Amino acid sequence: MVVTVASVGAGAQEAPELALPSPLHGYETERIGSVTWTFPESERGRVAKLIEGFDEHWAEVESNFGAVIDDDLIIRVARNPREMRAMAPIGAPPPDYATGVAYSHRGLILLTMSAPQTWEPPDLEVVLVHELSHVALYRAVLGNHVPRWFNEGVAIQQSEVRLLPRMESLLRAAAQRSMLRLSELDKHFPNRPHEVNIAYAQSADVVGFLRRSNNDQRRFHRLIQSLRDGETFDTALSTAYGWTRVGLERQWRESLRTRYRILPALFAGSTIWVLAAILVVFAYRKRRRYHHAKLQQMEYREQLESLAAASQPPPAPLSTPAPAAEVVTDKGVPSVEHDGKSHTLH
Repeated sequence: MVVTVASVGAGAQEAPELALPSPLHGYETERIGSVTWTFPESERGRVAKLIEGFDEHWAEVESNFGAVIDDDLIIRVARNPREMRAMAPIGAPPPDYATGVAYSHRGLILLTMSAPQTWEPPDLEVVLVHELSHVALYRAVLGNHVPRWFNEGVAIQQSEVRLLPRMESLLRAAAQRSMLRLSELDKHFPNRPHEVNIAYAQSADVVGFLRRSNNDQRRFHRLIQSLRDGETFDTALSTAYGWTRVGLERQWRESLRTRYRILPALFAGSTIWVLAAILVVFAYRKRRRYHHAKLQQMEYREQLESLAAASQPPPAPLSTPAPAAEVVTDKGVPSVEHDGKSHTLH
């Protein structure tokens, strides 16, 4: 898992009064619906896809919180990380690793079309949904505090479709006994790539655990409403689920043992369990490839059947002359009827 997104809330890093610089030369700004978009003129076609999908993405994010949320936003799409930094609030640049960042209390989202260091094009749609989730959560709880792991976990859950990298990070961390406690993530997120990947994977999986069923989805909405009403996260968690944070972590770790069948890996760090975790991931990939091949075979078979049906000759006409009726006499000698008379065949 490559961490490429971030969220900046109101606080020491960015004060509300910090100015937003004007767009760079070669950029244009348009107000479309409730969103003010700024993007390079030369990249209008690429940004048009983001604009077209915005309403659907926002509606889905909003429904996940069970609340009506203001969608007035500023979204700035830059060509590269340097230009994204130049369009950030003065004195509050985005993290060096980020391809997207949300300044949630300002309703501001920054995106870059090329990732830092690699300069490869990121999946802008995924990054946009991630950042929309940060802003929507902030507004859903009316700016009240939520733990960092919860904030990031919700955003990953709503935007990240690649389950495998998260599962791989979790399995490796469990096998190597390097999983982080939620109490640690409450205080700060790590900065080193290996640890931050584990932190994001754990955060997403804990939030997924909170939303695993329809009943849990109702509890999740109750949690959001309690936070919206001004309750602390601990009180809201207890109200919605009946757990303390320690109890939540215990239940989640138990679910890991059940879901991934890695009970020994959670308590041992030997090489054999590292290999076992890798084998689980390998088997998952192999099963995915098998199912994909089966789907392709079924689709190919259906195409062949459609072609075969289209090439069948038309049925024979129904109106054919009726043959002369053959009659068998009492003596077994056959005869035919013609013009109302019976003629014996000799």
